[in-house]
Amino acid sequence: MNWTKLLYVLIIVLLYIPMTFLGANVFFPNYTGTDSYYRMPYDDCYMKYPTPDLMTKNLTEAERQTLTENQRRCQEDNMAKEKQWQEEKNAYEGNKYVVVTIFNLIVLLFALYVTLLDSVIMGLFLGSIAATFGATIRYFDTHSKIGFVIVVVTFFTMIYFINKKKDTFVDWRTKDEKKKK
Repeated sequence: MNWTKLLYVLIIVLLYIPMTFLGANVFFPNYTGTDSYYRMPYDDCYMKYPTPDLMTKNLTEAERQTLTENQRRCQEDNMAKEKQWQEEKNAYEGNKYVVVTIFNLIVLLFALYVTLLDSVIMGLFLGSIAATFGATIRYFDTHSKIGFVIVVVTFFTMIYFINKKKDTFVDWRTKDEKKKK
C-alpha cells in the first residue's frame, strides 16, 4: 500500500472539515460561541418579583396570589421569548446548513470532474462527505427542507462518484505492486 497517498488524503480531510465549519461561522457569525444558547434576561422572574422572607413579612393571601401570578406571567413571557429566539436561531442555522452542504456538493463535483491526483480527489471526496455528515448532525434541529434536498443530491452524487471512479479510486498500490499482479 502507498502510505504517502494515504497521508495526503488524511491531511486534506483533517484540514477540509474544520475549514468548512470555520468558514460557516465566519460568514454566518450569529448564534456562535457564547451567543449559541438563549440567555435569560438579567431581571428574571424571581429577582423581579422576589418572594419576601416569610419570617420577616407576613403576606396576605391576596398579596401572595398577586406575587405568584406575576412570577407565573413573567415565566410565560420568558418562555415565549426563548421560543421565538430558538425559532430565529433555527432559521438562521438552516441557512448556514444550506450553504455548508452546497459548498460540500460543489467540492464533490469539483473532485469528480477536474483532473487531480488520486490522493487529492480522495481527500476532497472524503472531506466533503465527512463535512456534510457533520453539518447534518450539527444542524439536525433546523429541519431545513432545502438542506434535505441538497443532502439527497449529494448522496446520489456520491454514489455516481464512487461508481465512476471505482477502477482508480481505491487502487493505491505502488507501481511495483501493480507490475507483480
